Amino acid sequence: MLNSAGSAIKPMAAAHAFGGLSINGQRGISLLEVLVASVIMATIAMLAFGALDASERSKEVSEEKMQSIQQFDRSWVMLENDLRNALAYAGGDANGDLVHAMTVSYGDEYSIVFLRAGRANPLGFPRTELARVGYRLEDGVLWRDTWVDPYNPDIDYARQQKIMENVEDVKVSVLPPGAKGYKEGPWIEEWPGREGSPDVLPLALEITIEIEGRGEITRLFSLTPGK
Repeated sequence: MLNSAGSAIKPMAAAHAFGGLSINGQRGISLLEVLVASVIMATIAMLAFGALDASERSKEVSEEKMQSIQQFDRSWVMLENDLRNALAYAGGDANGDLVHAMTVSYGDEYSIVFLRAGRANPLGFPRTELARVGYRLEDGVLWRDTWVDPYNPDIDYARQQKIMENVEDVKVSVLPPGAKGYKEGPWIEEWPGREGSPDVLPLALEITIEIEGRGEITRLFSLTPGK
């Protein structure tokens, strides 16, 4: 392009002459606009990542809560099944010492230990259907121990099974035979103690399990008379 003097106009001068537009009429992107767009995109990406992270954490918490509830329910079912098969039969061990049908003692190594029948034998092995079962609390974990030899309840020979975690306390109360009723009691913390004999089961058990973050949960188990 020539000016009035006949000399060529430089491209930069041409752009200024057309108010900041290039020869083809398109305006260039400034550095400030690039920075603003980058900040907006970064903000959107950060918000999207935060929402995704919160959703993932919420999912993990929900799954943990569900697993805890399922574990808790399985533990109660297992305990109920054991007590449903409890037997009122005392016998002697290899040393001739008497092993009670059921022992309950708060603060001892085992909260409750008892003889039960109905031990599963799917392969038909030639063995007794009796077993000794004990529940103990150790370092926040509730364990279920079983003994193939029901009259040798030594922890070294027990089959140990972890059934519940985050347990703060386990309490077992006993309703002895001759009690007036569930409400009237009297409820005691030891069995057989002075209230019962080695080959007699109590009328009922009240078991309270205290879970971290959930508080105390109590269940009442009635034992079949005459076992």
